[in-house]
Amino acid sequence: MPKDQQFRSRTAFVLLLTTAFGLAITFLWIGRVIFLLLFAAVIGAVFLSAIADWIHNRFKIKQGLALVGFILVSFAVIALLIWIQGPNAVAQFADLETELPAAARQLLAQVQSHQWGQWLLRQTPGAEQMSNGLSFAVSHIGGIVVSSATVLAGVLIVFILSIYFASEPDIYYGGLRKITPMHHRPRLDACAESVVKILRSWVLAKLISMTMVGILVSIGLWIVGVPLAGTLGIIAAIMTFIPNVGPIISVLPAALLALAKSPTTGLLAIMVFAIVFTLEGYLVTPLLERNIVRLPPALTLVMQLLLAAIAGPVGVALAAPIAAAILGIMSVLLPEDTTHPDDPAVVDARLRMAAGQQIGR
Repeated sequence: MPKDQQFRSRTAFVLLLTTAFGLAITFLWIGRVIFLLLFAAVIGAVFLSAIADWIHNRFKIKQGLALVGFILVSFAVIALLIWIQGPNAVAQFADLETELPAAARQLLAQVQSHQWGQWLLRQTPGAEQMSNGLSFAVSHIGGIVVSSATVLAGVLIVFILSIYFASEPDIYYGGLRKITPMHHRPRLDACAESVVKILRSWVLAKLISMTMVGILVSIGLWIVGVPLAGTLGIIAAIMTFIPNVGPIISVLPAALLALAKSPTTGLLAIMVFAIVFTLEGYLVTPLLERNIVRLPPALTLVMQLLLAAIAGPVGVALAAPIAAAILGIMSVLLPEDTTHPDDPAVVDARLRMAAGQQIGR
């Protein structure tokens, strides 16, 4: 083949490869939130399959029947809870939607009524703009509760996809294996097994932490006299799913309602959250990580910052399980060397290998 023709063919190949890579990156960027929701569905499928495996091993029931039975029982329990506590929960969230803006406006008025508050606002650059911004923000706090309907719709979609993935995992994973080269399939299987194992451990640890936080926060806020303690406990439990950021978000509505009642109640409410999250962070989580999963906090925070810039709140919420999945993959691709370089057995084996290579030469 002439050199000019070879050059044209190579140039065309490079252009085609660059175009395909650019289209793939564009496709991933446009659908980044959708891919994150699919990953959330994978997490749900891992949890459902873990429950089905436990029922299968415990009661010797087929995994398919175990999965169907667990889903039906879950729906029955949820329907029963909605029938018993549904109207009360809806009323509490409606009250929360109206009381949060009122409490925020009352708190802002209290700050402005004191000389130190007025001095602080005067010393702050752009104090007038900040005051206007705060007024706008507190008047739209109720929208947070309204937007929860969109969140619930997304959770429902993820749950349905999780059922599909958990009921027929071989179909979806088999498609991934087919597009993987034959010599890379064993490593793909090892990575998938490691990711499933660490995600199961992470989900179990997180569910235990969420349950503990929700119960303790509800009881603590009820004791100190904060209104809507049960609803605030549910919010705290849900926000515990998001490390680092979630606890801070869960404190804000409780602190606003408590401070609107009295400064003492506000201080006590903040102390309740401080005690609960101290127990969760320094007692419960370390014990769970020792026996279940170890997720470095710095890695989680870095993933949250990156995914917040890429996908917003959805990325922040899923940063921790994505970090766990990355750890599972890295444990397969970069296994730890358990042998010590100064171990006599290792040194002897290396000397024998070197001697064998010299004899072979």
